[in-house]
Amino acid sequence: MRYHYKSTQQAAMVINFACLLLFIVYSCYMYLRYQYGIVALTYFVQSEQGLMSSTSNSTWISALLGTTLALIPALVLMRCMHFSVRFKALMFLPSYVVLGLLTGISPQLVSSTENTIPLLSTVLLLLLSFSLIFLSHFYHEGRNEHSSFPDYLWSNALLTALGIAFTISITNTDCPLHVQLSMARSLHEGDYAAVERISKGETSTNNTITAIQALALSKQGRIADDLFSISYLKGSASLLPDSTPASYLYHTPTLVYTHLRAVPVGRVGNARSFLEKAIEQRQLNALSTHTDSIQSKPLIDYYLCSLLLDKELKVFSSKLPEYYSLSTPLPRHYREALTLFYSLYVEENNQFIDAEMDSLYSEYNKILHEHENSLVLGHKKCVAAYPHTYWNYYHFTDL
Repeated sequence: MRYHYKSTQQAAMVINFACLLLFIVYSCYMYLRYQYGIVALTYFVQSEQGLMSSTSNSTWISALLGTTLALIPALVLMRCMHFSVRFKALMFLPSYVVLGLLTGISPQLVSSTENTIPLLSTVLLLLLSFSLIFLSHFYHEGRNEHSSFPDYLWSNALLTALGIAFTISITNTDCPLHVQLSMARSLHEGDYAAVERISKGETSTNNTITAIQALALSKQGRIADDLFSISYLKGSASLLPDSTPASYLYHTPTLVYTHLRAVPVGRVGNARSFLEKAIEQRQLNALSTHTDSIQSKPLIDYYLCSLLLDKELKVFSSKLPEYYSLSTPLPRHYREALTLFYSLYVEENNQFIDAEMDSLYSEYNKILHEHENSLVLGHKKCVAAYPHTYWNYYHFTDL
């Protein structure tokens, strides 16, 4: 590519380099932001099948390989065609489309359940990209190449923005899915602290995400103390994973039901009913074999927590003494729930006396009544003063 003016040649070199560098950085970002969990999942599946023994640095390797693959159209166009300096970024448009295709792969494709790559969108955007390249050739034939550097810059910046828009329109930006995959991977590796770390600040959720968080807490023996530190809980369904294909990746349901020692037959249905039946089945098995009914503590805590999540305080207060002695120290959420129950339904409490909780709930109730005409402000004040309590969930979560 030869240009008549030396300044134009310099501008062409600078813009070529800038477009290339920007594409590489953006491509790696897209892989690490939107494909981290999916790429790691692919390596996990391959390692389980004995096709790969190590998954170290898998995401970075995939990001670099994917970037190289996506760059092929741009390198071919750079070699075979002459582009006006004003339209240098055009040669990268097909590469942005290919990048969108590569980062649009979903775990449904990995698990061979369905093909979710947007092939039609990819073909249409490729046709649009090559049409713009073809039209730019006619512009180049009849125009003077010499112009100021800012003129070259803004036109290439607009074309780069168009390329990024092409990528985003195709790529898989399903945020709950990526959060879920990252959490499921950490859970499978036994890194429960990482599950909590990933969840902080995330607003994307589904039942599988909350089930993974609950399982991580239960594995650490903390579910009855810290369950309501999980955001976006809504009913007992939050304790068990969804039945969607993506939920089965990293064997999440298997990990949950193995931990509970309760294997569902067919669809689980209502989570609380499933947990209650699992406990009853263990009792029946013990009777039929004339052995003691040794219940799984995780299963018991899941069942009691399911009652709290469904706001079944009366049932909870009647079931709790079957599994816990009220004279011994109880987990925090159970204490909060009993305090709330006696405050709402019992005039005289002679069974469960917890002076500390009574005092805290009295202060909490005072804040609640002070702002009873403004639910939003009341919620904000109560959460600020008493974060991660069952009281906030009970009063402010609609089922």
